[in-house]
Amino acid sequence: MHCPAPRSFPLANALSLLLGASLIGAPIARAPADLPGINRCVAADGTAVFTDRPCDTMDARPVVPPPASGDAVPDGMAVARDCARTPQAFREALRDALASGDGNRVAALYDWRGRSSGSAAGLMPRLEALAAGVASDVTLGHSAEGSADAELASEAQAAPPDRVRVSTVGDAREFDLVRAAGCWWFRE
Repeated sequence: MHCPAPRSFPLANALSLLLGASLIGAPIARAPADLPGINRCVAADGTAVFTDRPCDTMDARPVVPPPASGDAVPDGMAVARDCARTPQAFREALRDALASGDGNRVAALYDWRGRSSGSAAGLMPRLEALAAGVASDVTLGHSAEGSADAELASEAQAAPPDRVRVSTVGDAREFDLVRAAGCWWFRE
């Protein structure tokens, strides 16, 4: 008896199918992970995988939404989290990440676009050190605030923030604050 090979739908393929269907006017009711019998998984390299087979047959882990009650997630499960959709939500998320002392939580808020693996390896110790410090405040601001040009300073007050300042005991660091893919991130 011949067993069919497991079907997998990497995220790029799923997005291509959705884009193609939308271009020809086909109705798109649900994303692949919302379809009955489709499992949402994450591969070891972080790639999203959608499959009709159990995730472990694809050398991947199942993704579950974060628990609403704060209960622990079972071992071996990946958690899908939402991102900071507003500058204020970003500030709170960064405050919480710094308060936890967990460099990975801080790194989850970092804008990694355009980073090579080598530069990421050099950045991670700095983010871990930032998380290990005792943050006294996280503030958002605009790079043109306090400008000698009164018109520019006035415009900065109405513009969304583009800087985040992390103050620790005896030190402060400023980072760029950027919006990408509908979320707010920080970067050096």
